[in-house]
Amino acid sequence: MFRKIVSNLPFSPALIGQLGFYAKRLRKEEATRRIGLIFTALALVVQAFAVFTPPESANAANGNDIIYGGFSSKSELLEIYDRNRDSAGHRDIQAIYSYYGITRDDIANAKWTTFNSRDQGNTIQSIGRSTVSFESTPRKITGTSTTIYERQLSKFDTTDWSKRNGTTYKAVVGKRAIDGKWFAIIADCGNASVVSLPPAPKAACSSLTITPLTRTKFKFNAKASTSSGATISGYTYTVKDGSGATVHTTNQATAATTNSVEYEFAEDGSYTVEVVVATSVGNKSGGSCVQTLTVSPEPRCPLNPDLVESSPDCKPCEDNPDIWYKDENCRSEFELMKNISNTSQLITDANNTTVSSGDRLEYRLSVKNVGSTTGTYTIEDNLSDVLEYATIVDTGGGTLLQQDDTTPIERVGTITWPAVEIAPGETITKIVSVQVKSPIPATPRNIGNPESYDCKMVNTFAGNETIANINCPTAKVVEQVVDELPQTGPAENIAFAGILLAVVVYFYARSRQQKKEIRLIRRDLNTGVI
Repeated sequence: MFRKIVSNLPFSPALIGQLGFYAKRLRKEEATRRIGLIFTALALVVQAFAVFTPPESANAANGNDIIYGGFSSKSELLEIYDRNRDSAGHRDIQAIYSYYGITRDDIANAKWTTFNSRDQGNTIQSIGRSTVSFESTPRKITGTSTTIYERQLSKFDTTDWSKRNGTTYKAVVGKRAIDGKWFAIIADCGNASVVSLPPAPKAACSSLTITPLTRTKFKFNAKASTSSGATISGYTYTVKDGSGATVHTTNQATAATTNSVEYEFAEDGSYTVEVVVATSVGNKSGGSCVQTLTVSPEPRCPLNPDLVESSPDCKPCEDNPDIWYKDENCRSEFELMKNISNTSQLITDANNTTVSSGDRLEYRLSVKNVGSTTGTYTIEDNLSDVLEYATIVDTGGGTLLQQDDTTPIERVGTITWPAVEIAPGETITKIVSVQVKSPIPATPRNIGNPESYDCKMVNTFAGNETIANINCPTAKVVEQVVDELPQTGPAENIAFAGILLAVVVYFYARSRQQKKEIRLIRRDLNTGVI
């Protein structure tokens, strides 16, 4: 309609009034529809409460009900049991049924049926949360603050003559697994009905045995027993020393009837171990669960009483098992020997013999451990004096130190070998071969070291000295005969220097005088004076 008015407005200007009227009507309709939408949303909210809030029983609920308002089926009873809460907020439903030995499995295995209050030889006892006009027995439910009241179910019939033959109840009826006894849970109130209480749960700490694993480490083995539904939640082991002070406590959370822990004692002495078993009927211990033990001192080392037998230092000397390995008599001791042989002249012991140019010599270095234990020795030999007249042919596996930026000058000419372990009685031998130079050097002796270039090759190895004499050239023989040059003192040196200075000054002055004279003559010649 609105579109029609707008399309005809150019042909009929009078339609402008109708257009305004129509716009007002549209605004009113929009407001009405908005109100309808709000009420629809509120209705959906209310409906949600109805859907998500569980329905309450239509029974006449009473404060005596174990399940307030009861239940309508076995499945609903199981839901309430699993939730452990009814519409009144009671959270003790499971504990009450458990007190009477009724488990969830018992309920699940029971039947949805009826029973009469006079069944079971009129011995059925019913429980509730409130007292009644006839005799009731109060029962405190373990683990809760709830007290329920137990009475004979048929007593309720006496208040109504029409029920003289008993009352029929809709209920979940079954047998308890714990003892096979009959039970029922009445649908209208959730009150349990039984013919007898279940056997009282019992638990005990049966024994504690202690098994040594090492001198200081022990294993504690505990046993417990339960019956009639009692359960175990853990074991607590307490260790006390001889003075009664607690030195260790261990808690083990477990439901098993056996348990064990290991503990290693830090100190020697006598101790008492007690185990307490935590059960659903309280903590249990006893004489059989308290034992004593002794941690004996560790045996001393027979080789050194200052040490214990298990010490890594408690070990004998390598070559003498009767003494400690760190005893002053248990040490490595090395005997050093050296021999020189001339293989060119076939001389086995060439010490103090004369060698010729080109002869080949062998220096044999021996180290023997004459001590009682294995020791480490680093063999090295300084051949600097030998190398003045010979060259190395074979170092015998050693390293010859030569002149460089890292080797001190006094170490040049030394052959070194890596450190080696030498067992008691063992001998290590190194052989170095040298060849006498050809020709033999005629280098004069060093003033600071008269033994240098002295026609002898002297080698000392740990106090063992070997000497090989050299056939030196004639110049060296003269050097040995003429021990020193003529002596001159400082006076002679000064006199000689003074004479030399005077001669030099004279010739210098004479040349300057000649130069000056030539210059004067040239000047006079240019001026025409000459």
